[in-house]
Amino acid sequence: MLSEREIVKYIGAKTIIEDQVDLTRVSAAKNFFNISDLSLEGGKPLPKYWHWFFCWDTATKELLGGDGHIKPGNNIIPDTGFPRRMWGGGEVSFFNPLRLGMHISREITIEDIKYKNGTSGNFSIVQVRNDYKNDENVLVSEKQNLIYLPNREKFTELKKKKLEEVPTFSRKEAFTSQQLFQYSALTMNSHRIHYDMEYCKTVEFYPDIVVHGPLLAQNLISLADEKLEGKLSKFQFTSISPVFLKEHFSINLKEKDKCLELWINNQSGELSMKAKAT
Repeated sequence: MLSEREIVKYIGAKTIIEDQVDLTRVSAAKNFFNISDLSLEGGKPLPKYWHWFFCWDTATKELLGGDGHIKPGNNIIPDTGFPRRMWGGGEVSFFNPLRLGMHISREITIEDIKYKNGTSGNFSIVQVRNDYKNDENVLVSEKQNLIYLPNREKFTELKKKKLEEVPTFSRKEAFTSQQLFQYSALTMNSHRIHYDMEYCKTVEFYPDIVVHGPLLAQNLISLADEKLEGKLSKFQFTSISPVFLKEHFSINLKEKDKCLELWINNQSGELSMKAKAT
């Protein structure tokens, strides 16, 4: 475990991953999201937030941790001493679309690392910026808050929260195990909470398989971009509590103060993710 003094030297570290926006992954994503009118011609723009399907950060099995992710210290993420990873949300700025056939790069930068103390004890937050570029042109810039926590011995729910807002739009959604497998494959996400029931229940103490945070965010982003007639430029969001396999959650939207407020409630009506879009 690195001390707060030692961790400072990792702030500002960068790495770059190159990739091609290829037909195979775009076609798979088209089928996954059931977008019948998406053109598969070269040069055609892709929907927003599909950058997750490219520029994967991969490693050999020897470099993976027990949770299936690359173990901190084996890639750009330093080892802060906390083994359990959660994705806490972030902010996305959309400048230009990714296009089929385009060569892109992902520049990963460690922007900040903080040690915190909360109700479950000490933890760390690693703030990462991902800039997706075509040559030197930034297409998408996404800031992520990665939360690293100590192991736990039982599932401890956070204090239940509800958003006292009446949506102008709401719909129900749920995901099957097949869909979660496909999304894990599209994003090369090997975190075991998304497919390994025994691991979920006996190691991380979740009651069921966990739906991917980016998949929930994708639903909100797609809805926001539709309401903004394709002009979505910024999306800010926070993950609050998990949504589980086959759980019927609600996707909600309300226009407020010249922006869109969006949120996801879990099956019990409690807040799972909240967001703002402009």
